[in-house]
Amino acid sequence: MGDDDKRLTEAEKQIRRLEALRSQREQDSKASAEKTYFPPKTLAEKTTEKLQAMRREADKPVRGKRRPKIEGKQKSSKLTFLQIQVLEKLLAADKRLRGSQVTRIALNRLLGLDSSAEEIELETRINEILRQFKAH
Repeated sequence: MGDDDKRLTEAEKQIRRLEALRSQREQDSKASAEKTYFPPKTLAEKTTEKLQAMRREADKPVRGKRRPKIEGKQKSSKLTFLQIQVLEKLLAADKRLRGSQVTRIALNRLLGLDSSAEEIELETRINEILRQFKAH
């Protein structure tokens, strides 16, 4: 049995050598293919890419995401064009109204929440203005 153990170890050694050779060949062919199809960049190309990346970074606005503009005015929430038109008419009809107030009143109504005295007063004014729009 001593010879069988020796042969198995020799066979295992041979298998390991073959696997190492196959692995080395794969790495060599991969490196060769990369050099052929993806040649290394020259120093000038690397510098050009870095400068272009720096230029792109410098061109980005300092602020975050820009708000959409409709008819020259920035809008902070996503509203349909019709909703924006009605909101603009409401704000033009009563100078006390602000877009955030109208939104808050609408949400209170939708969620069934109680409104403050000021919000109730503004809601009645909004309803009057909307009735006038419908009448025209």
